[in-house]
Amino acid sequence: MRIFRKLIVMALAIMPAMALADDAAPVETEKKSLSVSVSTLNTSDSAIMATRPQDGEKPVQPLNIHIGPSKLTLFGYAQTQFDITKTGPETKNSFTMTRIILMANAELTRKLSFFLMIDAASTQAAKHLHEYFAQYAFMPEIKIRVGQFKTPYTLENIISPTLLGTVNLNEGTRYMAGIAGDPLYGNYVGRDLGAMVTGDAVKARDGHYYLNYSLGVFNGAGMNLRDNNKHKDVAAMLNILPTKDITLSGSFIIGKGNAQTDDMFGTISKGADYTRNRWSVGAEVNYKPLKLRTEYMQGRNGDINNRAFYAELWCRLFRNFDVVLDYDYLDKNTGLSKDARDAYPAWTRTHNYLVGLQYWVYKACRISTQYIFSNRNTGPNTKSWLTQFQIAF
Repeated sequence: MRIFRKLIVMALAIMPAMALADDAAPVETEKKSLSVSVSTLNTSDSAIMATRPQDGEKPVQPLNIHIGPSKLTLFGYAQTQFDITKTGPETKNSFTMTRIILMANAELTRKLSFFLMIDAASTQAAKHLHEYFAQYAFMPEIKIRVGQFKTPYTLENIISPTLLGTVNLNEGTRYMAGIAGDPLYGNYVGRDLGAMVTGDAVKARDGHYYLNYSLGVFNGAGMNLRDNNKHKDVAAMLNILPTKDITLSGSFIIGKGNAQTDDMFGTISKGADYTRNRWSVGAEVNYKPLKLRTEYMQGRNGDINNRAFYAELWCRLFRNFDVVLDYDYLDKNTGLSKDARDAYPAWTRTHNYLVGLQYWVYKACRISTQYIFSNRNTGPNTKSWLTQFQIAF
């Protein structure tokens, strides 16, 4: 005990001397500290609904970490789904973890940034990494993006799933935009490797831009893949916004794909290069309590012409509660006569009818439930009931 008492007395005696030494320390020896702070950014609902190609998938309340002059924004969302599907006499039901998306946006300078997106729910390791690109903004009118990201084709493709009324994207868009459903191209959720110039031009008094454009060159092979032929795809989109609530859109993709499998119509063999062209026109109108988005798409796989159309309508019944109506049409081969189409062993044309309800629990967090009737030209029709819980931060 005496030893401890002596140590305490010695410490008390030394502390004043140390304090005096600190006060007397010269200014030159002080080290500069790195400023670190954390904040949140609130984004208005109108800004979220107006997401454009160059904006990426925006959250409601991202987490901002400021490290010195740089800023790192972390955000993401998850969608869990329960579905009951009846095809002919067969009924299936299942819980599904549809998406777990984690995103980070690093603003290195006011002009230079880097974006990263990962899907932790993907069952294929090759598809975990969705997006990674660097972007340099010379000015609002000119931004250069290099890496992997969504191709600027169709409004529905570039909008985040958190902002769509349909639990699953419309079947026509999935097929035409290379998201899923076209076996020749593969399922690559509408993303590809390439370089793009994008921007906004002609600013209005209310702050929105009258013009938005994107023009890019891509491999055409899908995400996380090297080019599988010597050709490149060219994709472009032009959006005209006469008011902040109206968007008129046009887009196209032209190029040559490398077939991942044999064509169902027997015109293209696996491994062969084939013409894969697409174009679309569409519009979005957002006047509360209504929101309407519609698009017409047409394309060609080799000598086979295809087309698609959808119209999606939201109606706000009361606070945080919407009714959603959607019609979706896809024709994989417009050259088939009615008799040939009806005699074909697999379906080539479908009409999908959707009615649903969604309740916004908190900002971008919602519960959606939808009934879908799929009328196929060949084979049994499909009836589906989907319920999805979405949480976003």
